[in-house]
Amino acid sequence: MKAAKSQSRKPTGRPTADAGRRKLARLLEVASDQFGQLGYRAVTMRGVAAKAHVSTRTLYNRYADKLSLFTACLDFGSQTFPVPDPEPGESPESVLKRYAAAVVRALSTPSSLRMGMLVFRDGLEFPELLRVAQVHEDRCLIQPLAEYLRRIGLELADGKDRAKLFLGMALIQWQRAGSYRQPPPTEDEVVRHAELCVHTFLLGVRPVDTAAGHQGPRTT
Repeated sequence: MKAAKSQSRKPTGRPTADAGRRKLARLLEVASDQFGQLGYRAVTMRGVAAKAHVSTRTLYNRYADKLSLFTACLDFGSQTFPVPDPEPGESPESVLKRYAAAVVRALSTPSSLRMGMLVFRDGLEFPELLRVAQVHEDRCLIQPLAEYLRRIGLELADGKDRAKLFLGMALIQWQRAGSYRQPPPTEDEVVRHAELCVHTFLLGVRPVDTAAGHQGPRTT
């Protein structure tokens, strides 16, 4: 008598936590691509569900509406955003240089660029996008930097103005490239601009009078 062949059975039951995270990441990647390619108005919950191979009901169970889904896409993309986290003994100058360059790199990915252009392009018609993006910027960029600046004595206890100033300086090159439809800064440009940004932020603009051999405003 021949022995019966054993049949491997596929695992049944609820998906594991890792499988659930991968499925959610795939869903948000699809949604981000849809927003970036089609624009906010043209994206539908049904269309995202179909593209991500999930039911519309499943999508609505997690996200109440399109704005909630868009907000989740911003949060998903911000997972790669850096924080100013110093190494033991690292100087504030070094920390801020690393941070400034890392922020530009994170915002220069294709997905981040598409989402940023969407807010810029569609924000006039859908002002809720501007509000969501502003809250997201404050939570993911401004607040972490402000906390670090407070620790090193460069920000007021309840202030964020210097953090905003630093980020404005760090991102001006990236913002100009987006505004004028130019390629993102090269790696060399990112590093050199980060150095200039930090030097100016910490020391101010001090013209060098090479003839006189000293720093300070030139006299006429």
